[in-house]
Amino acid sequence: MNIYVLLINLLILCLAIMATAANPTNRNSYFDANGHFAVEVDIPAGSRQAVLEISDNLGSSAVWRPMIASPLDGRAARALFRLPPQNSPKVFARVKTHSSPTLPPVELTGNDLCFVRYEDLDGTARTTFFASASDKIREWNALPVAQWQSNLIAWALQDPAVATAEVPTGANDVTVRFKDGMTLVLMRPPRRYTGPATLEAPLAIKMSRAMSLSKAASVAPKAVNQVGENLPGSNAAITAFSLESTFPNSAPTIAGWLRTHKYQVTEFPRTTVDDIKNWSAAKPIGVLFWQSHGIHYKKKDGTRGVALVTRQFATPEMINGKYKAMVDAGELDFAIDDNPWKLPYFAITSEFVRKHIKFAPNSIVVVDACLAGDAELAKGFNDAHCGSFASWDWLSGPYSGTPCLKVFDRLLGMNEEPPVSSPPERSFSLKAIRWWMSAFGFDIDPSPMYEDQTRPNAKLTWFHHPTAPGHILRPSVMRALHENAFPGEPYAKYLIEGDFGDDPGESLREVLWGGLKMDVVRWAPNTGIVIRMPASPPAGNIEVIVKKDFLTRSNLLPITQWTVPFTYDIKTEGSLTAKMEMTVKFRADIHGSRGNPEMPLQYLPTLFFNMSDCWGTVSGTGTHNPSANKTITWSGGSNLTSIDHNQEDTRELKRIRATGTIQTKTGLINPFNLTADGDFTETEVTVHPDGSSTTEIRKQGVGFAGFGYPQPELPINPGNSVFRGNTITWPAGTNSIKLSWPSVTPQAAPDIETPR
Repeated sequence: MNIYVLLINLLILCLAIMATAANPTNRNSYFDANGHFAVEVDIPAGSRQAVLEISDNLGSSAVWRPMIASPLDGRAARALFRLPPQNSPKVFARVKTHSSPTLPPVELTGNDLCFVRYEDLDGTARTTFFASASDKIREWNALPVAQWQSNLIAWALQDPAVATAEVPTGANDVTVRFKDGMTLVLMRPPRRYTGPATLEAPLAIKMSRAMSLSKAASVAPKAVNQVGENLPGSNAAITAFSLESTFPNSAPTIAGWLRTHKYQVTEFPRTTVDDIKNWSAAKPIGVLFWQSHGIHYKKKDGTRGVALVTRQFATPEMINGKYKAMVDAGELDFAIDDNPWKLPYFAITSEFVRKHIKFAPNSIVVVDACLAGDAELAKGFNDAHCGSFASWDWLSGPYSGTPCLKVFDRLLGMNEEPPVSSPPERSFSLKAIRWWMSAFGFDIDPSPMYEDQTRPNAKLTWFHHPTAPGHILRPSVMRALHENAFPGEPYAKYLIEGDFGDDPGESLREVLWGGLKMDVVRWAPNTGIVIRMPASPPAGNIEVIVKKDFLTRSNLLPITQWTVPFTYDIKTEGSLTAKMEMTVKFRADIHGSRGNPEMPLQYLPTLFFNMSDCWGTVSGTGTHNPSANKTITWSGGSNLTSIDHNQEDTRELKRIRATGTIQTKTGLINPFNLTADGDFTETEVTVHPDGSSTTEIRKQGVGFAGFGYPQPELPINPGNSVFRGNTITWPAGTNSIKLSWPSVTPQAAPDIETPR
């Protein structure tokens, strides 16, 4: 409903532009690429200010709100106002001019809300060249690329102010250099594709990928974590869109994903020079995603550079005034297309990046722009301490944002950008993602090819900082493996494998299990995190939390726990019965794991060993009369306990010992080594012929030595991880020996929604 109302607002605005006081004339009104309502007016000479006002009615009681104001220098000019959508059922707008240079208070400010172009600027003909260039770009747009380029070069060289005009290697655009050193790129209109949906192009890749999946996965490299590969040193994130509305805008989606994982995101649906200068004013950037046009241009020293085009018009006043020093220093360049305003846009160069943007260590930058995957531009980003920089090595098309979505989806574990795995995926390191995208062709621009294109589509190309490259955007837990005692570590442990970066220090990290903080024994970036298993481990998930520069959490890894009541019954002569009741707890990571995106789940055999949380009892009951004058009675019993199997006294009496291996792929526990022993009291009373009696009291031991050989099937149901109940009997002549246990539903069992 809100969107509908806003559209109605803008349609009303189209009909409600009214001339006022000094008679500015409405020239044009339209919706621009970012949904702003653009109003172009001609300003008469003598005006010192122009103000865009809005009201919700045209009656005599109407209240006009000053929204946007711009100073003027008294010359005749044309002004462009850009009014953002207004949350009102009806809006009218007007532009007023005045001879006073004092601007009124207004509600909206910003460099991108109003542009002024004067009819003449100190007699220069450059404004005329800009306008003519825009017209020529549009006029010859239907020509083949080579003819379009040739026509523009010939036309530009006729201007006496132009020194050179040429097509840089690998580009479609024409670079014009004026004799005063300024360069202007005449941009070839981008591919505006209106054919089948964006999924068509990746579908062909997916079909070929599916046939080679198992082979590719079998040769996937193991993750290599080197010192210096960490989370970004800042959670400041920027997403920016500097393209026309005909391009799919991936920036809002990526911004939402980053916010989900506590990145402080600032969105720029339109970019100006000042915006970009202020991106890192508060703190260095940890993540940047920017969709823009990339252009090749020729530097003053004759070398080739690459610049990123903003959405800010470069008026002659700005070129020769506010931004002149930056232009002269080679920080800003210019590019013009067939826009109706007939002005070039500012474009930022690698020198601008070095001087005005600061990146955090291990930051990740993805620029969705033609030609920007170039060593010259990438060096500017890396010199500004960007950890890893990626962009396209050639001309990209309208769907080049799709691979960028895949990068951030996998870095954050969002499971939204196709292909989506089931069960869902955890987040992955940049190295794993780059390998996956390269192996399956996802790092190739999926846009339809140009007509008569002879080379492959653009490829996403990466450049890395030598000591602090991009690595991960959140900690990622792959699996947990049981680890036995080491010298100096005489206790049971879990090795948590995944991607975590260097150890940030004890006060800046936590490993939680079931919400309880664990004792971290070792944190090694190349092997994983080792935690000491508590005496009575909790039931629940393992989670890794890093708090070095900002707080970020890993995926949850369930450690599945079974609590099984085993009953061991021995019935002998008479009613003599010995019973051993053992409540056995054992636990393991059985959820399966992936080393790379889309990798088939890997189910490793997983070990388990009891800790100090098993308990039980041994009891003896009943009587037996081996002869007329003799009676044997069983009574009493003992308690059973358990301790960490790594402890020295684990073999003492009255202990429960449970170890084994869960074959997670088949769902069987084999072997399952369960033993226990205890005692009870045996009383023997003998009655003598004279009526006297003798009583002997002694301890009688009982033990369970295991399931025997061959071991019976001990299955775990694959769907719900239930440990299936059973009763096992052993032949014992006239005696009876059996072990029984019920089916047990575990705690913290993985399910189809558990990320792997």
